[in-house]
Amino acid sequence: MSTYRDNAVVLRSYKFGEADRVVVLLTEQHGKVRAVARGVRKTKSSIGARVEPMSHVDVSFRKGKDLDTIDQVKLIHAHSHLREDFDKLRQGLSMVEAIDKVTPDREAVPHLYELLTRALHALNDNGSPLMLSAFFLRLLSVEGQHPQLDVCVGCGEQGELVSFDFQEGGAHCSSCRVGMSVSKAAIDVMRMILGGRMNEALTLEESPVVHEVNQLSMEAMEVHLERRLRSLGVFDRHL
Repeated sequence: MSTYRDNAVVLRSYKFGEADRVVVLLTEQHGKVRAVARGVRKTKSSIGARVEPMSHVDVSFRKGKDLDTIDQVKLIHAHSHLREDFDKLRQGLSMVEAIDKVTPDREAVPHLYELLTRALHALNDNGSPLMLSAFFLRLLSVEGQHPQLDVCVGCGEQGELVSFDFQEGGAHCSSCRVGMSVSKAAIDVMRMILGGRMNEALTLEESPVVHEVNQLSMEAMEVHLERRLRSLGVFDRHL
């Protein structure tokens, strides 16, 4: 039976049989992999804590017919600060959930692996009220859904943009206005994130504009996924 080894981020897991779990991982070279962790639900399991969501790991697999099997797991980074802070935990889980939804099985997506690992490390080490928004907007961009923020998505005219339409994926002028109202300041922040000024955007403190960008990015991500993100929770939708 052939084996392989890869670095990966744990996206989620679910029960399988009496004592096993199926672990869903985004690997660096092999894409999204589903593999059985044998005996991981037993109290004496040596790898249970290493296959928690968001963990960055070095994994050895044995290939199987339907599911691979995890042979060995070495922890690269546990992202322990994320697990000690509820808001960071929620953001990190939302990142891995979104990646899980957009990634097909067994298709190498090294750009998504890099995006996710860098975002989780940044969130663990520093954090920012815009960290999750920045991740969502960058993910939309690499998925081919780069938000149109420079001209009206309806008529192509330059000038003041006053609303954002999630179905069309861009901002509208007053003549074409449709969708959610958006401030000039929020559009400027989104342009910073997508226009090479990410670090500057991540230094911004909590404010009404930051809240507005968070709401816009969350809605845009969920429209793209065509489903709600469970990790965001009900409370966050009414902040």
